[in-house]
Amino acid sequence: MIQCNDIILAYSNDTEVRQRATSGGIGSSLVNRLFAQGRINSAISFEYDKKLLEYRPRIVFSAEDYTVSGSIYHEINLYAYIREHIEEIKSPFLCFALPCQVNPIKKMLEKQGIESYIIELTCSSQQSFEATEYLLKRVGVSKENVSSIRYRGDGWPSGVCITLKDGKTVRIPNSYSIWMRIFHSHLFIMPRCFFCRTDRKTASDIKIADPWGIDSPILEKQGRTLCHVKNDRMAYILNEMANAGVISYECRSETDFLQSQYGTIVRKNYNMRHHQFTKIIKSILHNKVYRKVVLTLPFLFEMHYFFYIYGYRCLHKIDNLLERKRK
Repeated sequence: MIQCNDIILAYSNDTEVRQRATSGGIGSSLVNRLFAQGRINSAISFEYDKKLLEYRPRIVFSAEDYTVSGSIYHEINLYAYIREHIEEIKSPFLCFALPCQVNPIKKMLEKQGIESYIIELTCSSQQSFEATEYLLKRVGVSKENVSSIRYRGDGWPSGVCITLKDGKTVRIPNSYSIWMRIFHSHLFIMPRCFFCRTDRKTASDIKIADPWGIDSPILEKQGRTLCHVKNDRMAYILNEMANAGVISYECRSETDFLQSQYGTIVRKNYNMRHHQFTKIIKSILHNKVYRKVVLTLPFLFEMHYFFYIYGYRCLHKIDNLLERKRK
């Protein structure tokens, strides 16, 4: 039986939801289940805008209107959207949110007397839409020829799928690809992401993550979701879903959850311990001249990526050794 604070590795038994979701489809299964049972009357869905080539939030009032979009790797000011559309929300309300968005959104909803369920999305960093634009440039795709972009979905771990207006697709995997290098170059992450804390306490009902290092991409193709169940209410709902055959799960440890986020935790802890150094790095990466030069030619970007990634890894190792000596 699932209890509060349990870590589970779960997946939707609806094969279509599981296939289209980022990994496992637990978030989408919760939306469908809570709508079906009348436990929520509205929820956030993310719809693709073909003109802007970006995903936009939308309030929906039934499972039929909800879209399984997978992960979205560009910034969405969800707090501002909810604030502007607060009158449209019907309580209880379900919302997906990044860790830094959870508490502000929860407080805003509470002030309006809106009961909420919040699914927290584990986040290493959030990108500006410039990251996607640079990806299109690197793979030789004109924005005018793009019909749609999906960042995740189509199994696990999948990758970016760009559908062109002539029906052809361009696929870029998540691992060992130009998209991975763009993502980890930190040229495109939001300024707040440089100072994100790993010990942030949030008022979410459940925290979900990809099982990096837990599930082998070679053996697991459909995807499973690592979940931290954060209150009794969510534990009760998940037990109901499991008993009804809506989801399947196995219990895992907190160590597994932390292991899946190991690289992110190391980087964020280092950034917080060396706040001034991180401020300097941020100012360099967000410097207009530096960015313009680095993004002019592919080999300049690759040089930036090489020295940035391996330089940081060396600093992390030195820092860890010094930290151990101090202890």
